Amino acid sequence: MKDLKINESAGIENVQCFLFDMDGTLYLGNDRLDGALELIELLKSQGKRVLYITNNSSKVAGEYVKKLAAMDITATVEDFFTSADAIVYMLNKIKPGAKLYVVGTPGFENFLTEKGFTLVKGYTRDPELVPDFVVLGFDTTLTYEKLRIMCDYLVDGVKYVATHPDMVCPAEGHRSVPDAGSFMLLIEGATGRRPEIIAGKPNPTMINILCEKLGYEKQDVAVVGDRLNTDIMSGINAGCKTVCVLTGETDRALLETSSVHPDYIFDSVKDIYEALSAH
Repeated sequence: MKDLKINESAGIENVQCFLFDMDGTLYLGNDRLDGALELIELLKSQGKRVLYITNNSSKVAGEYVKKLAAMDITATVEDFFTSADAIVYMLNKIKPGAKLYVVGTPGFENFLTEKGFTLVKGYTRDPELVPDFVVLGFDTTLTYEKLRIMCDYLVDGVKYVATHPDMVCPAEGHRSVPDAGSFMLLIEGATGRRPEIIAGKPNPTMINILCEKLGYEKQDVAVVGDRLNTDIMSGINAGCKTVCVLTGETDRALLETSSVHPDYIFDSVKDIYEALSAH
């Protein structure tokens, strides 16, 4: 991309619904980014809808409510839609109540159980107990045993789905930790298998469901995030406006060489706040 236009905001005031990524956009790890609270409060005061969409499947909505509350950002469970919600939506279209072998956190496992799925523990060849799907999420409780069992099922031919493709998850101190996309590469090296379905961004499922549920036209919605290949591509794939912030994965050098072109580029959410405050 040539002639980057950073912090130019013409037309962004017309957006009626903002879908925020969180990691790398509103916070890094447990540290709220400068301007995040002010921007959210301003949008709400202007009658805009503020929602949160994230690929991070290690936490469910209730946990995110608590995480944001610890940063003085008030939200409800209904304000969130995660890749965990998206994978449930897609699995229910294929086989409601399916048997699953899950590589994910206890919170993710409990969420799937609450949605009516049966979790298979351990490895079995019993045709009555073999899972219908192996489900890979962002697993901060990952063990070698989980990986071994997952690989066994994949070699056996069990269908394989994943919540999201992010290679890393942003952390404090401008660091990052391996995410589900990194796990996918490891699994592919061991089994030759890639997921048949990846539910999270850049798949537009989360955005499409929210627009349908809330009645927004795509041109009135903006996706705000720090990653070109997931956040921004999901907005492009859904037909929404896209806003990239440079506080997470994407920097100016990456923007210069990327084929993904956001509608708006801001140094941070603080700059979005300052631009909207001027209107």
